[in-house]
Amino acid sequence: MHKGQSEIRMIWLMVLIIVGVGAWFLDVHLLTYLCALALVMSVMHYVDAIQTPTVKIAEEIRFPVQETSKVPLYLAVIVALVGVAMAWTWMVGTGITLWIFFFLRWLRRLEYLFNQIQTHLSQVGFSPDAVIKNQFPQPTFTQNNTSSVGLTDQLNQWIFQGNPVLKVAILVLVMGVVLLLRFATEHWQLSLAFKLILVAVMSGIVTAFGYSLYSKNRSFALALEGLGLATLFLTLFFAYYNAVIPNLWMAALYFIGTMAVTLLLSLKQQSVELALMALMVAYLAPFTLPVRNATAVELLGYYAVINIAVAILNTLRPWKILNQIAFLVTVCVGGGYAFYQGDVSQRNALSLLIVLHTAIFVWLSFRFSQLLAKADVEQFKLKPALDLALIFGAPMIAYIFIYFMYFDEKIWQAGASLVFALVYALLYQASKHHHAVSLISQSYFSLMLIFLVLIPPILLPEQWSVMGWAVEGLLIFTYALYRKSGISRYLAMGLFIVAGLSSIYYWVELSVFPRGMYWSLCVSYFAVILMANSRESFRKQLSNSTLIFHCVQMLSATTMLIVLLLNEIDHSHQFVMSLLIVSGWFLLMNELMLACKATWSWIWPKWMGLIPVLVFALIIVLDQSQQGVIVWSSPFNRIGFAVSGLILALLWLRPALGLRSEKEWMSLGALLSLALSSLTLVPNMPYMSVVILPLMFCAWCYRQKNHSDWAMLWQSRSSLGLMIFWMIGSQILAQQAFQGYFMPVLNPFDLVSIAMWISFIWMLSLQLKSGLDRGIVAVLTVLSLLWLSSYIVLRALHVYLGTPFNELALWRDSTVQLSFTLLWVSLAFMSMSLASRKKLRSVWILGGSILVIVTLKLVLFDLSHVGTLSRVISFLGAGFVMLIIAYIAPMPESENMT
Repeated sequence: MHKGQSEIRMIWLMVLIIVGVGAWFLDVHLLTYLCALALVMSVMHYVDAIQTPTVKIAEEIRFPVQETSKVPLYLAVIVALVGVAMAWTWMVGTGITLWIFFFLRWLRRLEYLFNQIQTHLSQVGFSPDAVIKNQFPQPTFTQNNTSSVGLTDQLNQWIFQGNPVLKVAILVLVMGVVLLLRFATEHWQLSLAFKLILVAVMSGIVTAFGYSLYSKNRSFALALEGLGLATLFLTLFFAYYNAVIPNLWMAALYFIGTMAVTLLLSLKQQSVELALMALMVAYLAPFTLPVRNATAVELLGYYAVINIAVAILNTLRPWKILNQIAFLVTVCVGGGYAFYQGDVSQRNALSLLIVLHTAIFVWLSFRFSQLLAKADVEQFKLKPALDLALIFGAPMIAYIFIYFMYFDEKIWQAGASLVFALVYALLYQASKHHHAVSLISQSYFSLMLIFLVLIPPILLPEQWSVMGWAVEGLLIFTYALYRKSGISRYLAMGLFIVAGLSSIYYWVELSVFPRGMYWSLCVSYFAVILMANSRESFRKQLSNSTLIFHCVQMLSATTMLIVLLLNEIDHSHQFVMSLLIVSGWFLLMNELMLACKATWSWIWPKWMGLIPVLVFALIIVLDQSQQGVIVWSSPFNRIGFAVSGLILALLWLRPALGLRSEKEWMSLGALLSLALSSLTLVPNMPYMSVVILPLMFCAWCYRQKNHSDWAMLWQSRSSLGLMIFWMIGSQILAQQAFQGYFMPVLNPFDLVSIAMWISFIWMLSLQLKSGLDRGIVAVLTVLSLLWLSSYIVLRALHVYLGTPFNELALWRDSTVQLSFTLLWVSLAFMSMSLASRKKLRSVWILGGSILVIVTLKLVLFDLSHVGTLSRVISFLGAGFVMLIIAYIAPMPESENMT
């Protein structure tokens, strides 16, 4: 097991234990039980993950393996759960004890198998350690240049490599300095000026001492210098905000002097580490103050000074990581703080500061391109994404801030866009003469076009601007596909995002529903997806991010289409008519895309778009239901809904490309669609009607011997979950289970229940082939048989003898309990006798499991709740059948096990 996975699993188990114990003391016992169940299943899963490769190795070396059944473990869990449900502490204790016993036995057998394999490998000349090293090679680390590796890699190297004790010591000392300054400010009796001067002198001494050690121990010297400079920055801030330094200009002068020392030391010693330590503390210094919070203008002005220092450093040295950190801190910390603390009265000052920061980062990107011109261009790639952020992110984010600050002043928005376009036009002219930075120059050209195309939609009034964004996005996306321009494609995606967000604003602000705006937005979303999948050359250009964006677009477009159709259609059948139109539209799009040979780039957006359609269909069903019965208001609604459900099922299944890799989605969507359509067949018995079409489809898939791909639909966990949900819910909640009741089994509900159980058993056999645990399959087989057969008997007893049905009183009814005992023993007899004749050891074990449940029932219920004569018959009948089983149906030998 990989070390990281082992740690994650251990953390998961610890979290379950902590949450469970805490919930118990807080009297949230249900959460404790859930945590305990999750802990048990997780432990079994983890041990099984160890056992599976061990058994595989044993089979490869032809070592005899004794398979350990996990059925007793699952039965013990069920016993404990029943005890929890019935509030029987002794039963809970019994289940836990049995589980621990069988679990320890499992571990003992696994340990014995592992030791035997190790002994066998040693005897044949293999070293277990060598095998482990070959199976799990150790990772290798290489030292990369800071200008070529990403920000994450560099931070990992500096934090986790080298001398970690030194790094932790510096961090602790910086925190101690912060606490010392706060304490000195609030408690020391000496004058505050004297205290801060004393700290500043000590910081200068530490910095000088570190510089003197540079030739002897570079890392230790740089750490001391970083500590001293960081303390100077903190002391300077405390002095200014406590009025020791009387005005801002003097504080700025001291700060510039400290920053100049940092720059000189960093450049002279060629140490990006020193600059990084000092600058990070400088960025965080304003948030260590004990007196008051800085204003948004003060913070952004302060960050501007730091970013100027970063620009000076990177003008002389290509330390790209400083650019990245400066950009991230300025946008995330500075921008977030300005958004939270900013005020309308500060708008002009904030605008100037945004322009100043933008100019700094524009210069940094331009200087970056100049440094690249001197480097080996063949080795240059714009990775990671933060490199692109320095070029595209800074102007775009700055413009977004200005756009929202002047949201109702279109002239200012358009003017800012024009200014940015002119700036990047000049940068393009200045950089295009250097062939080594052609990619950068093209980026400047793209930015110029981006800001130009923003102007027309901005000048349009209200909802017309949204329509302009959408249409312009569609045109630019089409242009990007034909010209194979990734930048234009992302520009179009940005325009669509702006259009969507702006539409929400106008939907809230306008007094009437803006139908024209949403129709244009809906049509443009559908059009861009269809355009992107219409040609093979277009589909090759779609990245994963574009595909995800198309999925979100399809989800939004389908939702808008449903709402718009409901708004347009004023008719008593508007719901079903809207569902039919949307389903037909998807069918038309799907056939068109299949004709264009579109694959995954169309399938995923299509599936995402079908989700709101299914939700809408479910809303229609709930609207038509009354007291557990579906009452269709007209034949048109009934037929139209059925046709729509069949169309949706066809859309999920066609094409069948996703059967092998995405069977969960296909199975869930197709079965839900068939179930919804099936509700129209027998609306007065919805729980029976809902499974008719899925059962027919299951029978069709079973008959497709030469088309085994269809069987994969039933190997999915989602189909298994839907089947279990129906078997449990239908028996408990169905209010029309006795309609058409003629006699046991020969009635609609019992026949459907039996058909569902047969399909369920077939599904379990497929699940077993796909890797589902044999123990779970065995437990589900037994429980499903007992559950459905018991309800068939319950319904018969209720009809003929008037016994309780779906009431707690049935557990105290002697007739019901006697019938259960005889039924379960008979099922065990039939399964075990058949298994003995056919030499089916696994089936015999299932029958034996039923006998175990019968025995538990006799002890737990019949001894305490059943009348004298019924109790005698229960025990005599069960014991007699068990005696017959022991005589005519012994357990098959293990060598004949199938």
